Amino acid sequence: MRKRKMTPLLALAMSAILVLSQAGCGSGGKDTGESTAPAAAGTQAETAQEAKEPAEKGDPFGKYEEPVKMTAMTSIATTASATDYENSLWSAKMRELFNIDIEYVFLAAKEQYDERVNLMLASGDLPDVMNVSLTQMHQMIEAGLLQPLTDVYDGYVTDQAKEAMTKDGTFPFDAATVDGELYGIPWVQPRIETCHALFVNEKWRKDNGLPEPDTWENFEKMIYAFADGDPNGNGIKDEFGIGLTKKIWDTGFEATSIANAFGAYPNAWIQGADGNIVYGSVQPEMKPVLEKLAQYYKDGLIDPEFIVKDYDTEAELVTKEQLGAMFGIQWTGLMGSCLQSLYENSADPDSLEWKVYPIPSVDGKETSPVVYDYSSQWLVVNKDFANPEAVAKICNYMHFMGLGPQETGPEGYPELAISYEEWENMWNNDSYRLYSPETEHGNIDRWEHWFQAMEDGDTAWIDSNYLAKDQFYAMQRFAEDGSKMTDNFGEPSISAASWQFTYRLCGQTFMYALDQKEKNNLTSDLRGSFVSESMIENQAVLEDLEIQTFTNIITGQSPVDEFDSFVEQWNALGGEMITQEVNEWHESMSGQ
Repeated sequence: MRKRKMTPLLALAMSAILVLSQAGCGSGGKDTGESTAPAAAGTQAETAQEAKEPAEKGDPFGKYEEPVKMTAMTSIATTASATDYENSLWSAKMRELFNIDIEYVFLAAKEQYDERVNLMLASGDLPDVMNVSLTQMHQMIEAGLLQPLTDVYDGYVTDQAKEAMTKDGTFPFDAATVDGELYGIPWVQPRIETCHALFVNEKWRKDNGLPEPDTWENFEKMIYAFADGDPNGNGIKDEFGIGLTKKIWDTGFEATSIANAFGAYPNAWIQGADGNIVYGSVQPEMKPVLEKLAQYYKDGLIDPEFIVKDYDTEAELVTKEQLGAMFGIQWTGLMGSCLQSLYENSADPDSLEWKVYPIPSVDGKETSPVVYDYSSQWLVVNKDFANPEAVAKICNYMHFMGLGPQETGPEGYPELAISYEEWENMWNNDSYRLYSPETEHGNIDRWEHWFQAMEDGDTAWIDSNYLAKDQFYAMQRFAEDGSKMTDNFGEPSISAASWQFTYRLCGQTFMYALDQKEKNNLTSDLRGSFVSESMIENQAVLEDLEIQTFTNIITGQSPVDEFDSFVEQWNALGGEMITQEVNEWHESMSGQ
């Protein structure tokens, strides 16, 4: 593919804060595990590298002889303070190990932070390093304010960090690459971790002699029995079969998975039959999905108050033993602390059982779940900063601290070894870091090794990784002792038990996602990080129209044929123009 330059269309794409879920492009919408943005860093950078010498390999953990002062900016949580970051254990460790002295020149919550960044864009007066959005980064690239980091990444970032950050594809790097040069180190949020699954009250299912929900027929038998069979045994018809929230396409207690089972992809941009990119919510496949949801609502399977509930309030039904199943992301069981509260308040917590299942199949073929890329921050470097490799050392250290081996230090760097006590104090009690991608946790790898070790007893890999070790032996204690398990201090702890009861469902979801990825059966939203002028002007109106129309259909206030009128309205109110812009953008990025 050809090298690309920032076209007017691409510049427009980067001119607003992202308003839609981000994701990469797969092959025909299916996730191949490879680069997910057309013609960006993955391919483009390789082409550019053919024309120049390979980057010189530097010392990934080397300590500077003289202190390197690095001014920095980042957005922070509303509960954090500048003092928290300035006195951070992580900042102290950067000084101790690498002689990097981070001086935070501005720290603020997101809205105020973005305002300051926009002012700096106008003045060109940037700190040495800072975290920015994709839009802000591309504006800085256009203005010539940033330093290319291709050689820094190639020459200084460890193989461990590179593998962790690109294991799920290179989209966040592709999005930060212009003319073959990488300009930002992404806070990678792996797409695979956004995969949704079915969460089932397994105790209810077994107590009622119901089949596993492996087909849609069996799934419906189950949720109808949950709603009609008094599974909580209180003699009152107060149970619901399936959870739902007012957003409909939420991260948990959602109907996205139901739509996916029927081959529909609402709230996602997918490849249509003609090869063009289309918005899933306005495709014909949506009509039977809405018809099905309306039937579920009419038959009492769905909480009628869903129209005013977010996932935390809908989750209260789980705690009250009034909900039998819900679809959602891996941490759905943690929403509203619902399963933890259920466990802690139960008279017999050890009798409880919840389980994760694949999204059931409608036609005998495995359902392909949609996945998104939520990477939204990039660590960038001022063009005038003399030590850009410092950001690589920070990136390397963050991944080492999460992925290990912490007790011995990386090979060749025993001085980085850290005791468990010091590591735990930093990792669990101090979140005030300049850079903290989700990949530093190695979630999928940990769960793979945990489940394997539970089977064969081989804990060698786990014992070399404090983060894995910290959780694994707690998992073992829960498996052996249930609600009577002890915490890390040897004290009986119902809260530790309730966490393990819930947390294992995250692992079951991850393993389902990994299985679907290996089968090339994940469907990626194809919009990527594109935001067009029409989206800026019309997206909020279109989203409100969609949710209101679909809610009215589900609750029976409008007939299902109202969907046809919705599609016409959606196109007329800007949807048609947005679709054209998305396709033009995709074509320009692909070099077609």
